[in-house]
Amino acid sequence: MRVKKWDVIIIGLFVLASFVPALLFTLNTRDSTGGYYVEIKVQGEVYATRTLTGHVGREEIRIETELGYNVVEIIDEKVGMYEANCPDKVCYNPPFIGRPGETIVCLPNRIVIEVKGEKPNEDDEDIITGFKSDQHD
Repeated sequence: MRVKKWDVIIIGLFVLASFVPALLFTLNTRDSTGGYYVEIKVQGEVYATRTLTGHVGREEIRIETELGYNVVEIIDEKVGMYEANCPDKVCYNPPFIGRPGETIVCLPNRIVIEVKGEKPNEDDEDIITGFKSDQHD
């Protein structure tokens, strides 16, 4: 079977078209969320929340518990673990995060750093479940 010129062109167009939804989603994510914020949890409880979108400069958040201490650093629109006294130092990778869904976890000290989109409005319906935002239990 011989490959014809139009076969290659059509396949190429389909391949290019397959990237359009990903491109649109990536470009519209920041605009539709209204901004990103970081949520820092210590032993399952929210310890601090900071806005990342539009953040300029450097900020340190020191966390001290009976399990140890950590220093979380926010530089511009990214957040990372600056210092930790845990034995494995796994929380240093990745060094900085800044997109919704990305997390840094320090298991020995029970600290979770997560980047999220704008907090949902209580009256908004979840697209997937159809429930209001406060009915996710």
